[in-house]
Amino acid sequence: MGALTGAGRARRAERLRAPRWRDPRLLVGALLVLVSLTATVLVVRGVAQTTRIWAAAQPLVPGAEITEDALVPVEVKLPDSSAGYISSDSALEPGTTVRAVVGEGELLPLSALVSLGDLTGRVVSVDVSAVLPAAVDAGAAVDVWAADAGGTEAAEPAEILSGVEVISVDRGGRDLTSAGSGRIEVYVPSGEIGAVVRAQASGHHISVVAVPRGGATAEAAG
Repeated sequence: MGALTGAGRARRAERLRAPRWRDPRLLVGALLVLVSLTATVLVVRGVAQTTRIWAAAQPLVPGAEITEDALVPVEVKLPDSSAGYISSDSALEPGTTVRAVVGEGELLPLSALVSLGDLTGRVVSVDVSAVLPAAVDAGAAVDVWAADAGGTEAAEPAEILSGVEVISVDRGGRDLTSAGSGRIEVYVPSGEIGAVVRAQASGHHISVVAVPRGGATAEAAG
């Protein structure tokens, strides 16, 4: 191969020369790398960002005041809806309850809270005539039936409460299979309280049916 001419040597030397910082191509490349790194950092931070809010440490039921030991703080990622929940740094006002059952482990939304004084229903104690179903516990939903126990023939039972929510359960110290009475406290809409009071005052046989949730089979007491 012949010797390079002077112009050829100059072009080769230009190609081998290190790029200058003022080279537009180098500046654009550096800018793209910087933008990419910044975007990656922001995405990672966004994914990792969590908020501490209150969740139910036990079933929360309408008519039962929410106490401090009924809540537990949890770390969750709620970028779009965190305003709808309660920060664990915030304390609930005394006399606060829920409009509907909040299950154990569920997040506590602001929309579920209500003052006890603003509830239209009341907490009613119901004496049950036979052993309660195993599925009946605080937070469960139940139907309550009454039958006249004073007649000589078996009376047709009547449903006096439907889908009411259990606040507490007293099984009378008996196991789940022995015969005997129990007692539950339920949240009852004001318009249905009279039927419960009349049934109990008349000595009716009170039975409780557990409303199935998640495919469970209803169980009846009585």
